[in-house]
Amino acid sequence: MDNEQMYEIAFQIIVHAGESRTLSASAVDKAEEYDFESANKLLEKANEEFLECHKIQTNLLTSEANGEKIQLNIIFIHAQDHLTMASISMENAKRFIKTYKKLKELEDKYEKCNSSL
Repeated sequence: MDNEQMYEIAFQIIVHAGESRTLSASAVDKAEEYDFESANKLLEKANEEFLECHKIQTNLLTSEANGEKIQLNIIFIHAQDHLTMASISMENAKRFIKTYKKLKELEDKYEKCNSSL
């Protein structure tokens, strides 16, 4: 695989990983508004983008395992950083969504208690 192909692959990973991170952040924003349905849909889309990155990475690993020489460059290493950040962003988004759901439940209980007084 030549250097130009590696740049193309790296930029595909960067694009999909970046979109995944953006969608994960948007999911947290929706959860903050207690719009959990939208948050979950955004998180699903983030996961789809992440899976595209993972598919690209798996193809590279398979190629190398089959004996094809893979020349790494700094852009590809940068792309791997983006992939890692996308993964972390999704995990954090899941945690934030859970936290906002708990907060919403507590607020609802509080309001119910106050309205019965």
